[in-house]
Amino acid sequence: MDNNDPEEAKPVLPLIESRELLDIIYVINALLKNDGNVTRAAEELDIGRRTIYDLMEKYGILCTDGELSIKLKPILRYIELRSPHVERYLL
Repeated sequence: MDNNDPEEAKPVLPLIESRELLDIIYVINALLKNDGNVTRAAEELDIGRRTIYDLMEKYGILCTDGELSIKLKPILRYIELRSPHVERYLL
């Protein structure tokens, strides 16, 4: 292995943070696709409504009258921005 390989120098996002990032991306995308309808978003993700509400609360994702808003601080509390790959997924 070459120590000057730029791919090796990139930090790796820990597995738990990668999973949480995917939760955020999937929930946000499902809500956007379903015009903020939480029930339909949960059905699309094949999870219960209570589960999607729990995820929304955990990550600061709010949906009121079909309007989606995201509090970035709760998301950052769970995901450390040590990887350049993370920033491109955060809205």
